[in-house]
Amino acid sequence: MREFDEPFPEIKKKEYKKVVVAKLLSKSLVYAFALFGLIFILILFALLGFFKPQANYVAQIPQSAILKIDFDEAISESNSSDLMMDFAGIKKQSFYDLIKTINIAAMDKRVKALVGKVHVSSLGIAQIQDLRQTIENFKKTGKKAYLYSSGFGSLGGGTKEYYLATAFDEIVLMPKTEVGITGIGIEVPFFKNVLEKLGVKADFYSRYQYKTAMDSFTSSKMSGAFYQEMNKLGEGIYARLVYDMAQARNISAEKMVNLINQAPLFSDEALDENLVDKVLFEQDFLSQIESQYKAKFISFSDYASNITDNSKKMPTIAFLVIEGVITDGESSADALNSEIITGSETVLEQIEDIKKNKNIKAVVVRVNSPGGSYNASNEIWHALNKLKEEKKLPIIVSMGDYAASGGYFVALAGDKIVAEPSTITGSIGVLGGKFVLEDLWKKLEVNWQRINFGNNAGILSVNQKFSKSEKNIFNKSLDVVYSDFTSKVIKARNISEKEMDKLARGRVWLGEQALKHNLVDALGGIELALTIAQTEAKLKPDEKIRIEFYPKEKTLQEKIQQLLQNGPAVQTLPLASSWQKEVKQFNLLNRLKYNAILPPIQIEM
Repeated sequence: MREFDEPFPEIKKKEYKKVVVAKLLSKSLVYAFALFGLIFILILFALLGFFKPQANYVAQIPQSAILKIDFDEAISESNSSDLMMDFAGIKKQSFYDLIKTINIAAMDKRVKALVGKVHVSSLGIAQIQDLRQTIENFKKTGKKAYLYSSGFGSLGGGTKEYYLATAFDEIVLMPKTEVGITGIGIEVPFFKNVLEKLGVKADFYSRYQYKTAMDSFTSSKMSGAFYQEMNKLGEGIYARLVYDMAQARNISAEKMVNLINQAPLFSDEALDENLVDKVLFEQDFLSQIESQYKAKFISFSDYASNITDNSKKMPTIAFLVIEGVITDGESSADALNSEIITGSETVLEQIEDIKKNKNIKAVVVRVNSPGGSYNASNEIWHALNKLKEEKKLPIIVSMGDYAASGGYFVALAGDKIVAEPSTITGSIGVLGGKFVLEDLWKKLEVNWQRINFGNNAGILSVNQKFSKSEKNIFNKSLDVVYSDFTSKVIKARNISEKEMDKLARGRVWLGEQALKHNLVDALGGIELALTIAQTEAKLKPDEKIRIEFYPKEKTLQEKIQQLLQNGPAVQTLPLASSWQKEVKQFNLLNRLKYNAILPPIQIEM
């Protein structure tokens, strides 16, 4: 286990007049709306000031403490908060912060034990694998880790939550609830039939048969290639979960499969089958732990708030996060649809900041992305390679739940790539096309007429199908992009063209499969990536270092500007959990506007 930070150091005349008046009126309205917006924000700040916790207040760590973590809280890879969260007194913690905090607690003599809580978590399967290893490291110090659940899922859907729980020394379950380890389901929506009824045709092309993201609109069911890929993913994840859970609970894999097939299992059944260790209400359980250790609980956020960075003059490793869909322009986080967007323009600015920091000795790029725009991914890849060349910095890539398509493209800039066993990797391919509304207009009796000046001027018009020449040009473009993608993989990963053809064509791999095919270098999480970065930077294993997180937290001025641009309605706290599944499904479909993206699969566990 490595030490992250030093913990706790404290025109005509009349017409012209009309134009002038119109302009003045227009400007007046703009300024009026801006003024109303500013007044609204000031009033809002004043109201929030009544409810905001006392400034700079940080709960002190008891001399005998138990670290308490609620894994149901939304934790993303990035740590930037919006203005409303700031005034609500909420400090957003990243997944890296979670890993770091547990590691520091393991070394802190005041922390006697760790208590986790989970019911339905937003963490992905690869993130949970990273977290499980961190819990194992915590236990190696001789400290105990306990997990309480008010039920793993609700009549199913609790498989990944129980998978997390099996890393703990003791699992405690609330009476009359269930362990919903019902296995894994993969769902893919298909809209071809309904689109045809509406008069909409999806005219899309891909490179190649396994690049199936647009099948949701061009087919009415899974193709053979699509089914093959989804089956491979499901089998791989399921086998890993069964093996790890069986090992942790000291039962056979065969028995674990039988229990999964019987699930959901209720409290008493789960206790009898050794899936849990105790059945208690939370209040009774917490009282027992508090009495046993003669210690007081401290929350993850309070404990993390006590951690301060090492001196800025120390050797530093930059930790650059690329999360969500990759697109052109600036990064954004829309709280209304819980979607995080990584913009190439923002990433390039962060890379320039890294170049200016003379103390940075290595860079860890954390990729948790299904892909997105090929051009944006290419820009980031190029900028990372220039960073290596100009500053001679080793770049280590740590892949989260997925680094697919454009996400894997970005990862190719790494000197070493680290993935979790269940990281969705690869999808080396590209697609593109358009929705044709020609038949819809006929149904609506709308008649479009068009005059072209150029043989292919209508290539992107949604009112007509691709002509023969347009189709040839479009497919030639896909060939160029696919060739560029595969040639960069061949060079970066030292893979032959013949082998590349077996790995690419849009195929998707899990991390442990990707390791066998040399698409990644090692299996592990953030901790391993940082250790490799330290070694590659020729820093001593016991040398204290500083981790610089990118993207950096926005200034107050930047957050106010974002609030004015997006409007008060967008800067909200995350949606109620009852909406999150529907929002997630919408986001999966919304991603299909990009040309280097993972299929819209939904893995239920």
